[in-house]
Formats: sequence, C-alpha cells, structure tokens
Amino acid sequence: MKNRLYILLAVVFINVLTSLFLFSPAKVSASGTSLAVTPSTLQIQAKPPADIWAPFTIENQSNHSVILQIGYKSLDPQKSQNGTVVFLSNNQSTTGIDKNIFEKMQVVDENNISHDSIALGPEQKKRLRLRVRIPQKEPPSDYYFSLLFITKPINIDQNNSNISIENQKSFSTIQTGIGLNVFLAIGNKELPQGTISSFTTPFFQQAGPVPFSLTVNNNGTHYFTLHGTITIKNIFGQTVGKINLPSRIVLAGTIRTIGSTFDTHTANTLTSGLDNASQTSSPQIFWPEHFILGWYTATLSLSPSQHGPFFNRSIHFIAIPLLAVGEIFCLLLIIFLIYRRLKRKLS
Repeated sequence: MKNRLYILLAVVFINVLTSLFLFSPAKVSASGTSLAVTPSTLQIQAKPPADIWAPFTIENQSNHSVILQIGYKSLDPQKSQNGTVVFLSNNQSTTGIDKNIFEKMQVVDENNISHDSIALGPEQKKRLRLRVRIPQKEPPSDYYFSLLFITKPINIDQNNSNISIENQKSFSTIQTGIGLNVFLAIGNKELPQGTISSFTTPFFQQAGPVPFSLTVNNNGTHYFTLHGTITIKNIFGQTVGKINLPSRIVLAGTIRTIGSTFDTHTANTLTSGLDNASQTSSPQIFWPEHFILGWYTATLSLSPSQHGPFFNRSIHFIAIPLLAVGEIFCLLLIIFLIYRRLKRKLS
C-alpha cells in the first residue's frame, strides 16, 4: 500500500514540475537584404603624408541588375555615439577640420580605375578599394562618415545641369541603398584616453539574465576600439561566469553606452528614415545565467586598445529567486495536502 502511495506522489511531482518549467517561446527569424558590403566598417589611421588603399567587397544578392551611385555622408558624432547611424543635417558637410576631405577620396576597382557609380549584375560581387590621399600639411582630425552606394539620389538641384559629379557626392537625402561606415583618424598615434563613466547593475535581483549598464568616456582626440571582460564570482570567490564584451568604437569626445543588445545599427541597409534614427532604450550587457542565488561580485576589466591602458572596477549584487522559492513552496504544499488526503483514504 505504501509503495502505491509513493508512486502516485512521484507522478504528481513530475507533472507539476513539467507544467511549471518546460515552457519555451518560439523564435522568429528575419530575412536579409538584397545588397551586402564586407567588411561592415573601415578603420583607417593615417599619418601625413599618406596614400591609403582600404579594400572592401560589395555584392548584389538579388536576381536583377542594379546601378549604384557612390557618395559620402558624414555622421553626427554625438547622436551616433551609441552605434546608431545618424547623419549630419543637410547644411553640415563634416565635423572635421578639413571641410574638403571628401575631395581627397576615390573608390577604385582592381585596375585602379576611379568610379562614381557601379553596375552589378544578378548575384554579382565586386572588389573595390577606398583610396584616401593625405597631403603633408593635412591637420590632425577625425572624420566619421558612410561610404554610400545608392540607387537614386534626391534633393539635388536639378535646375543646374552644370553641377559636377564631385559636387554631387555629398547627398542631402538617401532613398535606398547600403552604406559602409568609415572611421578615419589623421595625425600621430596617441595613447587612448578613456575613462569608465559608470558600471552598474541592480543590487537586488530575483533571477537572470543579469543586466549590466556600462558607459565609457573618450577624452582623447581620436576614436578608439574598446576591449574588455566582466568576470562574475560567487561568495566563495569562485568564478561562475565571464562575459567577453563586444568590440565597440568610441568616437572622440563622446560618451558611449556599451551593450550586447540593440547596439547593431552601425552599417547595413540605409533607408530614407535613417537620418532620424533614435534609441528606444539604453544598450545593456547581459550575463545569461538564469538561476542565481547568493552574493556575487562582478569585476570589469576594460582597455581602449589591445595594448592598454587597463581599467578595473568591481560591483556587488545579491540574488534571491523569490518566484522559484514560492513555486517550490506551493509545490511542496500541494504534495503535502495530497499525501494527507491519500493517507486518510488508505487508512
């Protein structure tokens, strides 16, 4: 009789656990675009005088031919500091010192022939290079812009038929196309000057994933690429988690919030609404552990280059899974009540 009671309790226990914990949401995938550019960004450091040849590849992934006009559009450093592509307003050409910097650039093919437009057949791929010629007396400055390949420029003065292609390269509006983001630093190399503005997480947490908020300040005159890790240890000093931070470019004179989510808007397809792109939430970094319990210490190790300098900062948080505790308590209570009821009937 007792064996039957234990078997019945075990079946009830398994069924309750299954209903509580085995729910899994569906995933949704998105389709790609018809154009692709690799790599998605170009990072160029030039010490005058310099003649830079930066290679890239553009591909037509559709089944029809396309003609793309080549142009340049400067990014707004402050509005683009968190990775969202936001262009300067129409009356601003660039934030750098040299307002004619685009006249020192060319897009050339493998035969070193300069192009202002490019034709791609169905599923055709072409290898190109961005050539930047920097004269001896070029002043030190950073330039952040998108090299654009678009199907049709608009808002160009159609009444003036004598406007040259060179003057039309700085488009005021984009219809459709794709962009390659370029980060150009002109001048002597300097030791990156960055600081950790903030590194936080909620002190009390009930369950994972654990969110971390990180902001970094670039105090220097050139952009840098951020590298770092977050190490999580429990109350006994054991390492229970490690997060490799995604490499992120921090523009000169800006404060950037580093995140592993939503921070993916840096290149790819451009549309007419991109100039007004804005953030709907702050980027965050996540430790993907779901069940957490106890006292934890998270240590950030950060560097604005692969060679240093290195910065460290530690924060603490406590985790008590109240929901899981409540579910277990309810489960035990249900099992106890069933046990008492069955015991009475069997007796």
